[in-house]
Amino acid sequence: MKSLLSSALILGAVLAAGSMNMRAQRVDPNLSAVAAIMKADADFNQAVADRNLTRFLSFIAEGATFNGGTPDEIRGHDAIAKDWAPFFEPMGPRLTWAPAKAEVLGAGDLGYSVGASEFRSTADGKTTVRRGNYLTVWRKQADGAWRVVYDTGSTFKQ
Repeated sequence: MKSLLSSALILGAVLAAGSMNMRAQRVDPNLSAVAAIMKADADFNQAVADRNLTRFLSFIAEGATFNGGTPDEIRGHDAIAKDWAPFFEPMGPRLTWAPAKAEVLGAGDLGYSVGASEFRSTADGKTTVRRGNYLTVWRKQADGAWRVVYDTGSTFKQ
């Protein structure tokens, strides 16, 4: 009887440990989506750092809206490419950013990232630096890629 009780207790402990291990192995699907948004945002920044307009535009959904803290909205690839053209010129201004946080909303196909940004430009030998914050809204596309549907930011002079 004692060995039966011991066996039952050991079996219960093994089953409980296995159950806890199975719970620990479950992956929150939003965690992988958050990681994908954070990576897309970092890669989006790298496209600007590399001054690669084609790659930059590959992160932007058709019909996206950009609003850099001004009342004028910029819509669609052509308008965004035109507005952002100076950042892709060899001696143009520099814009860098780093995502600090991302979240996934709704059914898992919409999310956002936020972080800090820095704008640097040089004119007449004088460098101007402005720092700010940004918000980028991402939508998961049919091909599984996360693309920007809305982007805005605020800057303040240093």
